[in-house]
Amino acid sequence: MSNPVDNAPNWSAKKPVFAGFLAVLILIVGLGVWGNVTKIAGAIVASGLIQVESFRQIVQHPEGGVVGEINVKDGDRVDAGEVLIRFDDRFLNSQIALIESQLAEVSARKARLIAMQDEEETISFPTALLEQAKLKPEVNDIVEGQRRLFFAQRESIQKEEQQLEERKGQIKIQIGGTEAQLASTEKQIEFVELELKDQQDLLAKGLAQATRVLSLQRELARLQGTVGELQSAIAGGAAQVIETDIQILRLGTSQREQAISELREMEVRELEFIDQLFSARETLARLDVRAPVAGVVYGMQVFALRSVVRAADPIMYIIPQDQPFVIQSKVEAIHVDQVHIGQEAALRFSTFDLRTTPEIYGTVARVSADVFQDEITGVSYYSADILPKEGELEKLGDVELLPGMPVEAFIKTDERTPASYLIKPLADYFNRAFRES
Repeated sequence: MSNPVDNAPNWSAKKPVFAGFLAVLILIVGLGVWGNVTKIAGAIVASGLIQVESFRQIVQHPEGGVVGEINVKDGDRVDAGEVLIRFDDRFLNSQIALIESQLAEVSARKARLIAMQDEEETISFPTALLEQAKLKPEVNDIVEGQRRLFFAQRESIQKEEQQLEERKGQIKIQIGGTEAQLASTEKQIEFVELELKDQQDLLAKGLAQATRVLSLQRELARLQGTVGELQSAIAGGAAQVIETDIQILRLGTSQREQAISELREMEVRELEFIDQLFSARETLARLDVRAPVAGVVYGMQVFALRSVVRAADPIMYIIPQDQPFVIQSKVEAIHVDQVHIGQEAALRFSTFDLRTTPEIYGTVARVSADVFQDEITGVSYYSADILPKEGELEKLGDVELLPGMPVEAFIKTDERTPASYLIKPLADYFNRAFRES
């Protein structure tokens, strides 16, 4: 009887083992070739946000004021230059009216002073002031008041001049009378001198008395004294005439000097009022807070009329809508050496359905020159701005992109083989290990 073991087929393990080793060898060689020949594009993954080339625009006012009108609310789309808020202008308008009134008064006073300076018969008011006087009763009152004052001052000066002229005439009359007295006295002196000479001749012959001669000598001395007094009075009268002429001259000179002095003061005040009026009108023109750019309003800080807005306080913000989008991404500090301007990047919008929303491509437009630090996580990063390539945004179709949406950016780096991905970490590890002291 035969043994079943002896009847079993004779199987050899050499062929399966050889085939297995051959398959492993082919796999290893294939992986080696693939790992050293195949190129895989690397990428730096960076998180980012959609921004616009010019960031959100803050709406402020340099002076502030009381809110009189609110024309927008959060979410409204506005055009550049559109009035967003209008401040109450009542106080400013009253201030402008006051300055205009003061300026009109200064202008009228200047016209009066110029007429006084040039000794004119009437005042020549500026045409603009006369036109203003036709429209505003208060300005007309100012013009008429200055006109009345001019004629009153002119009449007063004329009266003073007339009084001085009359006084000068009286002095001249007095001088004339004194001169007549002087002539009469001089005539008397001539007669006394003749009589004295005759009496002295008779006294020498013994025909006259000495008392008569002495009496005539005393009379002559008295008359000569009277002549001196009259001559002095005439000289005093002449001096008074000259002094009166000087006073008359001073009246006109003093008037002109006073007019010139006041005119200079009015010119300074006029410049001040013109400057104040210009400033007030500029402020009035700025009462309308306008949109600096076209965009969407958000972050309103003013909600009620009569609210007080302080100077330079934020009133609202506008997100520009007519400017290109830019992706502001955060690149970890250890990868910044692999990022440069012009580098291609793939952009993925995680807000939308990734199955239906395609990736788009862009290029790195700017890399920050210094490192930033996230205030929340404390992670250091560099900011890299990525601009979508022309026509790439159209791939998204009807999807609406808004500033602030998150984006994943894959910034492409140099191509590397799979083997380098495996070997480089080990090589770096051993390089550091062998350098340790």
